[in-house]
Amino acid sequence: MATEHLTISLNEVLFFFTRAGFGVNAPIGISEDFAYSNMWIAENGFDPSSCSIEALNNLDSHASDLAVELEKSDTQVHFVNPNNVYLSSLIASVSVVDCINIESQDVELIVKNVDSPLLVIAAMGANQCSDWQAIWLDENNYEYLVNFIEPGVWEMVSSNTQPIELSKGGNMIIRPLVETKKHPANAVLRQFVTIEEKEKILQTGVKVGEHWQGIYDYFSRCLVKSTAESRASGAGAGMVDTD
Repeated sequence: MATEHLTISLNEVLFFFTRAGFGVNAPIGISEDFAYSNMWIAENGFDPSSCSIEALNNLDSHASDLAVELEKSDTQVHFVNPNNVYLSSLIASVSVVDCINIESQDVELIVKNVDSPLLVIAAMGANQCSDWQAIWLDENNYEYLVNFIEPGVWEMVSSNTQPIELSKGGNMIIRPLVETKKHPANAVLRQFVTIEEKEKILQTGVKVGEHWQGIYDYFSRCLVKSTAESRASGAGAGMVDTD
């Protein structure tokens, strides 16, 4: 499948990414949440395939898994993978959003060694988690700060020019938004208004690049193979609309 100039719709992001998550054996509910996070990623002008392929590859190769343990104190909740691998961002995303909706605003969330921090950010954005901020130092010693200023408005500050979708292996601190100090002169700052980016996407579609083939391969695992038996049992489309 040639992907150099491939453009898909937001509905296709939901369709393909739900099934791609299921293709690496994530439960259907987690896969759906993963797909909605990727819609938010697309709505903010990113290529969802490049943002998510690492997380899917990690689950498929067992470099990460969906096991998560919560360690609570009065002021913090820690999310930890007990199996000495990456904590999959698919489960970390769901866990963080659930915790934000349940816990006190005074609690700080610590997400340890999550494979793709941007997917946690995307889940927070997709669920309108305003007045929160996330900061992490990844395994390349690059630092990122994301502030959710109000619904649909957020900013990203980084210590480098590495695209945020390539950040991995981060220990994330997620806490209520506090007034930020003046950013260093060499910091890279980007501000986003999601509705403005989304309007562009609705006109132009979602452009996906070289990693789309990997997403499609995981999606394809959910397809029923065509055999005489499967066709006899009703699999596949009919030849005419009334079939």
